[in-house]
Amino acid sequence: MRPTAVTVIGILGIVFGILGLCCNLVGLGAAGSLPMLAEMAQQSGEQSAELQQMLNNPGLVRFTMVSSVLGLLLSLWLIVASILLLGMKPIGYTLMLSNAVVLLLWAIVGTIVGIAIVGVDPTSLVGVPIQIAFPVAVLIVLTRPNIKEAFQSSGF
Repeated sequence: MRPTAVTVIGILGIVFGILGLCCNLVGLGAAGSLPMLAEMAQQSGEQSAELQQMLNNPGLVRFTMVSSVLGLLLSLWLIVASILLLGMKPIGYTLMLSNAVVLLLWAIVGTIVGIAIVGVDPTSLVGVPIQIAFPVAVLIVLTRPNIKEAFQSSGF
């Protein structure tokens, strides 16, 4: 019998994984075309603070591309881990816990890199608590004794 908390975490993981795939694919495409679009806008005489920031900071485009590729990989990992978790597979439990730890570490590293190297305005980081909410919930729920016991009894 699968605990309800595992079902909730598994379904949310699949939903967030699919959303992550979609958003990171868009981000990757946008990051790849931003320099070209900025050049075209600059040649047409259109000026904006965002375009100037991008033209003056090529690290921003690289950071966006790296973040998108890493986000795609983490989203795929989350989907696979969630499916295996719903199947009560011990490897799904391990993959989900490790994915949560990696997501938390990436949130911290991405925030630091965004502020220190790329020059992202710290006030624009209001989404960080939302970004870390699911991994923290996964770590809290999956380390509860009854959840660990359920995976141990399924061959863990």
